[in-house]
Amino acid sequence: MNLNWLRMTGLIACAAFLLLTAPRINAATPGPQPPGLGQDREGWDRPPDAWNDVQRRGFHDGIEGARKDFDNHRRPDVDNRDEYRRPGVPPEMWGAYREAFRRGYDVGMSHFTGAADWRMRAPDRPWDAPPNEFDNLHRQGFLDGIEGARKDFDNHRRPDVNNREEYRNPHLPPEQREAYREGFRRGYQVAVDHMMGGHDHDHY
Repeated sequence: MNLNWLRMTGLIACAAFLLLTAPRINAATPGPQPPGLGQDREGWDRPPDAWNDVQRRGFHDGIEGARKDFDNHRRPDVDNRDEYRRPGVPPEMWGAYREAFRRGYDVGMSHFTGAADWRMRAPDRPWDAPPNEFDNLHRQGFLDGIEGARKDFDNHRRPDVNNREEYRNPHLPPEQREAYREGFRRGYQVAVDHMMGGHDHDHY
């Protein structure tokens, strides 16, 4: 009789302990957090893993340049950054540094303005903003054309859009290629005019 009573008492005590401690355990366990909490575009300022030290430096310098222009309400233009025009790296590394700087500047300006198409929304439109009437395909071609012209300029190649492989053979379905090429041609010419000093081009 006493043994049964002791067993019953032990079971009741165990049940009471579990009931009393359960709320505390649940309270200590964090529930599911809303999507994106603490992950506000985390890693947005990280350069590609495959890049070398000069490219990574250029990327971070580009972000910092964009931050300074944004904070000081300057017109966004990578070509106005002194550290882009005269990089503090050996001359043979200027091309790699500048390309990474431009990428960082673009990523930084997109982040600070909160708009992937920041060129279209800038109060004072930069020279490399695509024309308003362009659709997404033309805009992508336009920006790629600017980048192609910059590469030719940095590498002292004769400016000729037909020498750009991405223009001749775009990795797009056949029905989209002509629109992309039209945008590419426009962007390439705008960039050539800009870098050769002809800033008064009319591409809008």
